[in-house]
Amino acid sequence: MTNLRKAARRLIEEVYGEGQVEVLDELCHPGYVSHDPLVGDADLAGVKAYVRLLRACFPNLEVRILGLYVDGETAITWWSMEGNLARRLLDVEPQGQRIHMEGITVSEFEDGRLIEDTSHWDTFGYLRQLGLVRPLGPMARVTEEGARPGSSQA
Repeated sequence: MTNLRKAARRLIEEVYGEGQVEVLDELCHPGYVSHDPLVGDADLAGVKAYVRLLRACFPNLEVRILGLYVDGETAITWWSMEGNLARRLLDVEPQGQRIHMEGITVSEFEDGRLIEDTSHWDTFGYLRQLGLVRPLGPMARVTEEGARPGSSQA
């Protein structure tokens, strides 16, 4: 049986951290699919393309594994990534923006090979750091009449 802890670590450190997309061929089942809030669903070729884009836009990307848990055929990796934008991305011109991302990836293995993973990460924070969205601001603003937005005035 493949060491799932090692495989999950390689996915984050070697593939995303170093851009070694060929490692995916070793780790993944031919029917592999990835689910990501920004990219959507992707097959092996799609994930390779995304990693290449990510590494091109953030060539100094630093990845850290903050926690790694394995139960049966499932690995859960808590990770962070940080780097400076060096190439146009989502219509954002690079100005050296330092971007920090943190999330978890739930990886499902079958016969020792990665068959599916689902990532959950602070996508809104990422887009905010790129300047594409902004926070709504304080949600408890008082209107001129003294009522909080959304409260009923009976």
